[in-house]
Amino acid sequence: MANARFLLRPRWVLSHLLVGLVVVTMVSLGFWQLRRLDDKRDRNALIESRRDQPVAPVDDLLAPGADDGAVDAVRFRTVTATGTYDDDATVPVRNRTQNGAAGAWLVTPLRLDGGARVGVIRGFVSFTPDGAVVDAPVPDGTVTVTGLVVDPDQLDGTAPDDVAPLLAGDDVLPALVRADESDPPEPNAGDAGAPDPEAILTVPPPELSEGPHLGYAVQWFIFSAIAVIGYPFVLRRVILHRGKEVDDSGDDLDRELDDLLRQG
Repeated sequence: MANARFLLRPRWVLSHLLVGLVVVTMVSLGFWQLRRLDDKRDRNALIESRRDQPVAPVDDLLAPGADDGAVDAVRFRTVTATGTYDDDATVPVRNRTQNGAAGAWLVTPLRLDGGARVGVIRGFVSFTPDGAVVDAPVPDGTVTVTGLVVDPDQLDGTAPDDVAPLLAGDDVLPALVRADESDPPEPNAGDAGAPDPEAILTVPPPELSEGPHLGYAVQWFIFSAIAVIGYPFVLRRVILHRGKEVDDSGDDLDRELDDLLRQG
C-alpha cells in the first residue's frame, strides 16, 4: 500500500474529515427523526387516553392563574364551556392553513357562568380580497361550546404570541378550547366540502398519524451507509488509478533509456 501514502496529504485528510462529518451529521439526523417519532407516538397515546376521560366543564378542571402543570394535566381533555362571547375581544391567529387555503383562526373569549373567561378557538376563516381576516360574527346570547383543551404554549408559529394578550387577564383560564360543537351554532358556519369565502370552518382535531419520521430516519441511515461503504471504494479506485499512472510513466522512462542506449 505504498502507493496510498498520498492519501495522507493535507487535501486528502481534509476530504476524509469532510466525509466523516457528513456521515456523523446524517446519522444524527436519523436519530433525530426517531426521537420525533417517539414524541409523536407519546402524543398520540396521550390524546387517545384523554379521550377516554369524562367530559367536564372547563372551569371545573382549570382556574385563572393555574400553572403549566395543571394545563398539561388536562391537555386534550374534552370539555364544555358555557357563557357569552366577547366579540370585541376576538383575536385572529394568522399564518394558518386549512384545506389548502391560507387564513386565520378566530379566538374569542367566552365569559363563563362562573365569572372566569376562556379563549375559544371558534374556527378557521379565510382572507378578504384586500388581505384582511374575514369577520365572522359570534352566536348571540348564551353559548355552550364542546371541544378539546389546548395548551397555548404548544401551538406552533406565531400563535402563542398572538393569543398572549388575550390570556394576560387575571380572570382568564391559562388554556384555550378548540371548539368542535357550538350550541347555538356559529352564524356563518361553513362546510369544508363546499367552502364559502365568508364562512368559519371548524378547526380539525389533532391527527393521530405517526407522520413521515420513520421513513426519513431510514433514508438518512441509508445515505450514511452508502457514504461509509462507498467512500473506501472511491479511494481504492483512486489508488489503482494513481498506480497505473506510475506504471505507465515508468514504462515511458524505460523506453526513453532504451532509445538513448541504441543511439549511443
